Amino acid sequence: MFSLKKISKKKIADWKNFWDTHKKNQTISELIKNGNQFGFNSSAFDQFNENLNKSYSTLTLKDYEKVKALQTSEFLSNENGFYTVSNVVKVDDKKRDAFIKDVEKNHDALAIDRQQMNENFLGLLKRDFNTLINYSLLAIILTIIVFFRNFELTVLTMFPIVLTGVVTAGILYFLGLELNIFSTVVCTLVFGVGDDFSIFLTQAMQKEHTTGKNELPTYRTSIILAVFTTVLSIGSLIFAKHPALHSLALVALIGMFSVIIITSTLYPFWFRLLITNRAKKGLSPITFRLFVNSVLSFLYYGLGGLIFSIFGSIFAKNSKGKTLDLIKLIMAKFLISVLHTNPFVKKRLIKNPNEDFSKPAVIIANHTSFLDTLALAMANHKIIYLVNDWVYNSPIFGRMVRALGFYPVSQGIENGLDQLKEKVAQRYSLVVFPEAERSYTNDVKRFHKGAFYIAEEFGLDVVPVYIHGNSEVLPKGDFIIYDGAITVKIGERIHKDDLNFGKTYSERTKKINSYFREEFSKLRNELEDENYFKKKLFLSFLYKDTEVVKEIKNDFNKNKSVYFELNKHLPKDGNILHIANDYGQKDILLTLQQASRRIFGFIVDPEKREVAKHSYIVKQRKIKYINDFSEINKEIDTVLISADSFDLRHLKELPKKIIFICEENFSLEHENYTLEFGSASIKIYRHT
Repeated sequence: MFSLKKISKKKIADWKNFWDTHKKNQTISELIKNGNQFGFNSSAFDQFNENLNKSYSTLTLKDYEKVKALQTSEFLSNENGFYTVSNVVKVDDKKRDAFIKDVEKNHDALAIDRQQMNENFLGLLKRDFNTLINYSLLAIILTIIVFFRNFELTVLTMFPIVLTGVVTAGILYFLGLELNIFSTVVCTLVFGVGDDFSIFLTQAMQKEHTTGKNELPTYRTSIILAVFTTVLSIGSLIFAKHPALHSLALVALIGMFSVIIITSTLYPFWFRLLITNRAKKGLSPITFRLFVNSVLSFLYYGLGGLIFSIFGSIFAKNSKGKTLDLIKLIMAKFLISVLHTNPFVKKRLIKNPNEDFSKPAVIIANHTSFLDTLALAMANHKIIYLVNDWVYNSPIFGRMVRALGFYPVSQGIENGLDQLKEKVAQRYSLVVFPEAERSYTNDVKRFHKGAFYIAEEFGLDVVPVYIHGNSEVLPKGDFIIYDGAITVKIGERIHKDDLNFGKTYSERTKKINSYFREEFSKLRNELEDENYFKKKLFLSFLYKDTEVVKEIKNDFNKNKSVYFELNKHLPKDGNILHIANDYGQKDILLTLQQASRRIFGFIVDPEKREVAKHSYIVKQRKIKYINDFSEINKEIDTVLISADSFDLRHLKELPKKIIFICEENFSLEHENYTLEFGSASIKIYRHT
């Protein structure tokens, strides 16, 4: 603007220099003289004479604004002496910055690139919008955590939301559609709808896991209707001719269809696979930490075992004496190290001061878990296992197992006597699981005769080793290593000439079996306190409705001492009718404590009864929930009553024992029953 003013002053000066007084007078005189010849009046040139002698000055911006056709206000503005000029300059993008710097350097002006300014503003707006989205996502996560109070349910609920975003972005990329600020707003709307759908589906799946009722079709119908209305409202813009509106509608349609497909199909599949189906198979629900710990432990075991099998078998194949002992010691240390890969499983060895395994023996142990073999390595390394075919032919440990002289029992004990006798001569003890196969419970099953036949043939003593905790840490049929404690106790050696256990191996099988059960029962009584099955109980209600889980935890923390005491007054293998109004937690504890118990549960509240029925423990233990007392098909030994104010007249026949728990002011007034035991929370009446 200042340059234009200088130019104007120069033009005015040039005008004055050119039109001096003589030239003006001569020009007017000539015009009048010649004009008279053509009939012009002398006054015809008055206006020209006036303009010629007019005093000119530079024009201001206001003077230009008077010319409406110029639309000066669109390009020029002045405020407080500061002029703004808008112009269009075609410059190569690479030279744009250089051009701006040149204008500012050579002119007293501040150059502003509107395109760059708009891009900066849009960039800032996009950044702010992304920040808002991140905060919104964080708020959603925190809301879901507060609502479900569970990390795994939060992750599962977020799964379809995140997957929808990835799928939508991928489709837009392949279609060549770029996300602008408007389509980003629409995507946010779509993800918000997807968030609602995910929460609804989590509630539906959680309800199915809790009670077994499949309410998914109802929720799915609601979701489809919501998607349909959204598609009609926003998706109709797909027919718009404006490209921005068309793109906006296309983004909305892609996002909504991604939401409905993912939430209606993939999400229920993953929820059932990870949670619901495990319970249906009689397996405990698991947490993310339990899964990761288990995978890492098995990877360590598998890779380490493979390395030992490849390289260790080479050295062990022809080794004898101290070299073989060293290899076996290293192998035992490795097996023990596998147990230590999980810090949430405590390990303990109860040694016997009278036993150092210097004299070969037949070592017998109870068998409930894959970890039993690893646990026995804590007791002694100079042992030879009698193993099943899958261990002998294992692709991981097979070569090492064969090189160390382990014997496959499927080939028959009689066929391996020479091989086993050679190992005994090398002062190795033989390890046999006399139950022959793993048990699903912590009960010691019937012993087979093989171990005691070998002991008789070789003239060996029998050393019992009691393994406690593995039935809870890694149950049969599962691959998850649960939190718990593994205890290995070395028992007293049973000498070969001890006639208290019989003369023949058949007699010794039965009597040692009975002795083993008694000693193992004593060990359980020492180790299993009122909190021992706490984690197992809570896991059985994992991912169920929050109200249910809260009530279970409150009830256990309040009455765990009562339930622990109750266990002592109930038969280990009796038939119990339990009349309750809970979610089945007492039945779970009673059957975890003694797996042989058979419980018929009558829960007064039908909804609570459905929750109790859908516990994975029901499939593992002898628990049957009945709707009517006519469904009882066994003779009842004990009636256990924990429901408020139950009328015994509903029962046609009363058993020998009736137990009331958590009923402080109740007393049984019946002429045939007397109080056998009474405390603040337990009253036991026996038929006289």
